[in-house]
Amino acid sequence: MIFGHASITGKVREKNEDSVLALQYVEILEGKMEERFLGAVADGMGGGEYGEIASKIAIESLRSIAVEPLLKDGCNLNDITGRLRKSYESANSDILSYSMTHSIRLMGTTATSIFICGYNATIGNIGDSRTYIFDSKGSLKFVTRDHSYVQELIDAGQVSEMEGRTDPRRNQLTRSIGIEEECLPDFYTMKIEKGYSILLCSDGYWDSMSDHEIGNYIAKDIPVQKIVENLAHLANERDGTDNISLLLIKL
Repeated sequence: MIFGHASITGKVREKNEDSVLALQYVEILEGKMEERFLGAVADGMGGGEYGEIASKIAIESLRSIAVEPLLKDGCNLNDITGRLRKSYESANSDILSYSMTHSIRLMGTTATSIFICGYNATIGNIGDSRTYIFDSKGSLKFVTRDHSYVQELIDAGQVSEMEGRTDPRRNQLTRSIGIEEECLPDFYTMKIEKGYSILLCSDGYWDSMSDHEIGNYIAKDIPVQKIVENLAHLANERDGTDNISLLLIKL
């Protein structure tokens, strides 16, 4: 398992409101290597320092609640989902508390996360940051569902996927962390295979490239860190109106 990550401010924003987590744990058991990985991308909302703080709170909650039991204590799927859910709920409470203490009207974050143990993956997602899974040829196998007003219009058949990419309402979220009392992330569990590539990213990245383009580029035989750096700068050249963050894991 190899990985790389990048996070840039973009052309317009004064601060980078995104945060990224990437932790790998390798253990040798009876002569066999077992790898585990915990990763996340959070995209803060609220402008300036408040969005930055919100995304950092989300990442810190995941780190403090999930790291030790997930990376060191085993791969029970029910426990993994429970730990990830607890970290999202804790982040929601902490951000709401911070907002109240500092009289902030709007402060929240999206988050997408993944825990990998061997060839089992558990994904958590809320908002419009995404997790993609591609096979060795760059074909899309899975992508999280956005919690946005435009995604609901797409699901209802009122706008197409292509129209949704340029719809002026595409940044209106229906779920996030830190805005409402109740935090409702989605969780997915699945088998992954050798040769798969897993990409976690903020909407500042995927908004500028089609799924087909992303898959083709990720399938290139170049170092993973170089891939994410190139993709971040390509997205910035095409748009750059938002922060751009990516975490790529190759199996």
